[in-house]
Amino acid sequence: IERGPARTDTKPVSMGGKPSKEPTGINGVWSEFCTFEDENERPTKDPIHDAVSLRIDLYYLSTRVPTKSLRDMGSVISRCKKLKSIRMIGHLFVRSNVIEDVLVSLFQANGSYYFPLEHFSICKYALNARGFEAIIPFLTSRGELDCLYLENCEIGDDLAGAIGVVLDQTCIDNIDLNGNQISARGLSNLFSGKNSIKLRSLNLQENSIGKAEVDEIARFLSKEGVALQWIAIGKIRLIFGDYFDPDWMEVLFRSLKSNTSLKRLHIVGDIDREGSTVESVRQLTNATMELIC
Repeated sequence: IERGPARTDTKPVSMGGKPSKEPTGINGVWSEFCTFEDENERPTKDPIHDAVSLRIDLYYLSTRVPTKSLRDMGSVISRCKKLKSIRMIGHLFVRSNVIEDVLVSLFQANGSYYFPLEHFSICKYALNARGFEAIIPFLTSRGELDCLYLENCEIGDDLAGAIGVVLDQTCIDNIDLNGNQISARGLSNLFSGKNSIKLRSLNLQENSIGKAEVDEIARFLSKEGVALQWIAIGKIRLIFGDYFDPDWMEVLFRSLKSNTSLKRLHIVGDIDREGSTVESVRQLTNATMELIC
């Protein structure tokens, strides 16, 4: 359901293939596992002065690069002048404590950062509370940080609360939590921060969203001063057998009547289950149109 132009946010980019040899040196260790790119999206050999984006393969970085080299790399990151984007991708089967050590080495090697970071993302890594705590000082020190993408990171309710704490200390207004494990308690934690109303986009697709979670989203959308323009929710069970229960939709759409900021509502759900029929789909369509109008 859309009130304006579709969202066109760029998603984190996955890294290339497996390294073919044991890397060494600035153009060896780092070029095998990460890419510093300049304003023309070309790899640069002078990341301190030219790099505006950094892409990191967390899996191979954690298995092939010694701790000292990680700290050296972290020191270089801290001295970058123009860095605006950091994107990291891992593998969900990597042990959390391994990646935690990597994150600490990369983002706490030097407590001072002067680059204008706008985008930070971690994808496909089972991020636990300790791992996230390792990057909180870095994230909260970035005054220009606008986008925080944590996709497929197995984030639960407690960690959602920690993200809310980070929101209160930053200018983040775009969050992507696609593919996690956040329930109603986690949403309540996330929305409890004073800066949560400043969010402009929120992706909750592939989280187990049910009636309780929709209630939390509806309460948030009904808050005074909410700036949210785009929200996506998914894994919703819309039809049970031949009977359509619009209760969850009534709660959600009731909150939209008092909301003037939202331009796009993206809902992904199953409209098919054992016994469901074309008539059930028709009921869903009619109920949706009635609630909207």
